[in-house]
Amino acid sequence: MKGIIFNLLEGYLTSISGGDGFEKILQQCTLKTADPRLIVAPGTYPDADFLEIVRAAATDLQVPEDEFYRNFGRYAIPRMAERYPNFFTPFTGPKDFLKYIGMVHLVEIKKIFLDAKVPDFSFQDTGPNELILRYSSRRRLCNMVEGLIEGLAVYYKVRVSYRQPHCLMKGDEGCEFHIRFQEASETEGVDEQRLRSD
Repeated sequence: MKGIIFNLLEGYLTSISGGDGFEKILQQCTLKTADPRLIVAPGTYPDADFLEIVRAAATDLQVPEDEFYRNFGRYAIPRMAERYPNFFTPFTGPKDFLKYIGMVHLVEIKKIFLDAKVPDFSFQDTGPNELILRYSSRRRLCNMVEGLIEGLAVYYKVRVSYRQPHCLMKGDEGCEFHIRFQEASETEGVDEQRLRSD
């Protein structure tokens, strides 16, 4: 996994627990990386280290891992937009962004991180305000994808609801998100509590 994801994870945990809290979480982990505090964005690091830090953090924060991944995904979107604005500014909403996310991963990410093992995204455009997004990855970070979808909704100020009839975590070959989009008025804003449907 690329160092940028570790950097975002460190930022997320520090924002919640502070620097000392992050250090405490690291002390609870058995990692292959000698010093995770020296991880750099372009580097490649063991997936197992990322999963270990998440497990320790979820335990320390007393939240289920699926909720942790979802919250982390939502946190990551605006930080990635700050660091890589060219990935976000060409699009006016989350639907267009998600339709091109596979190309972004396969082409643009490869330009920056040549050895990146990227997930597979595909889509089916089923209507003006609808999209089916398919995700497959050996990492099976389905809940983080949920958070990314919700983070995009907040970033682009568009209401989003979705259901997930197929999921890697349930033994399916891939995840499938059936997404509906609805623009939020400027005065109404985005109600983050209603972004995700059951």
